[in-house]
Amino acid sequence: MTEVSLADTRAAIRTRYAGPTDSRGSRIIVTAKWWSGHKSRRAIYDWDHALEPKENHAAAAQKWLNKYNTYGATVVPPGLNYDGDYYWTWTAA
Repeated sequence: MTEVSLADTRAAIRTRYAGPTDSRGSRIIVTAKWWSGHKSRRAIYDWDHALEPKENHAAAAQKWLNKYNTYGATVVPPGLNYDGDYYWTWTAA
C-alpha cells in the first residue's frame, strides 16, 4: 500500500460569510475536514473591510491553512462559489 502524505492530500475548505450581530462584527467561518475519519476543523476570522468579498474568503481560507497545515500550503484561486459559500483547494509550497 502506498503511504499518503498530508502534504499531498487535497480536500475542500469551505468559507461562509456570517453577518454582524449585536455583539460581533461580520466574519468568515472556515470549515474543513482535514483527514478522513477525523472531525472537521473550524475557525472564525474577522471580516476585513479593506478587501473585496472574494478576497476576504480567500484570506480566511489561507489563514486556516496557516493554522492547520504545517507544510506551507497556499490556497489556489479562484474558489468555487456555490449557494453563497466558497470552496477552496490548495497546493503544497
